Amino acid sequence: MLKTITGIVLKTDEYGESDKILTVFSKEDGKLPVLYKRAKVLKKGGGAVSQLFSVSEYACFVGKNFYIHNQSMLLKSFAGLQKSLKKLAAASYLAQLLNFAYENYQKDERAYMLLLYCLNKIEKSTEKEVTAYIALFQMKLLALIGYSPMLNACVLCGSDSDLGSFDVEQGGIMCEQCSRTMQKYRHISEAERKILNLLLNIVLKQEDFTNIDSNHLLNLVELLHCCLTDKLEKQLSTYDFLIAVL
Repeated sequence: MLKTITGIVLKTDEYGESDKILTVFSKEDGKLPVLYKRAKVLKKGGGAVSQLFSVSEYACFVGKNFYIHNQSMLLKSFAGLQKSLKKLAAASYLAQLLNFAYENYQKDERAYMLLLYCLNKIEKSTEKEVTAYIALFQMKLLALIGYSPMLNACVLCGSDSDLGSFDVEQGGIMCEQCSRTMQKYRHISEAERKILNLLLNIVLKQEDFTNIDSNHLLNLVELLHCCLTDKLEKQLSTYDFLIAVL
């Protein structure tokens, strides 16, 4: 059966002497392994449609283990991401996060739209906004996979007073009294808690990061990364380089 999908390349792997396997997150069918035959000998490695972050329309045969590439048309290459180390590192991190968050053939159009939106914003953004859109993606992804953090009351006792700590394993804010009973937690300022609430609840296209402190954003990227790796139980190879350039 021949099927047409629109998707973003999250990862590429060599397969045999001349083929590639593209990990594509599609709008229609979610995360897919796409076998691109003879990609390494055609148009310098399969052309733009096989490059990381490229958005393309693919016509594929649905096989037993792979979607098998028949033909494709590039829709967007995100060439601007290649012009900045920070933007390239951010895009690589987001792509790896999404790859780890979903299994093959797991559908979620919201995740596709979230990645597409954040890549578009990162490509056009200022240096400060790059960090903000990483944090936005992290928080929205946590929500999509069912791990929205508890932010307005203590995750252990339910108190809404003295909320100054965050427990990654418990997945939320803690009050001062409960934090004394826990061995692992992170201090979090009231300003950072408000930013977390903003990231969780803001509707895409309505965000405004103009008045948000850059140091708060960086702290929250690190915190949300810990939340994601705790839930996904995977370490991301792209993270250390990302932090080095932020």
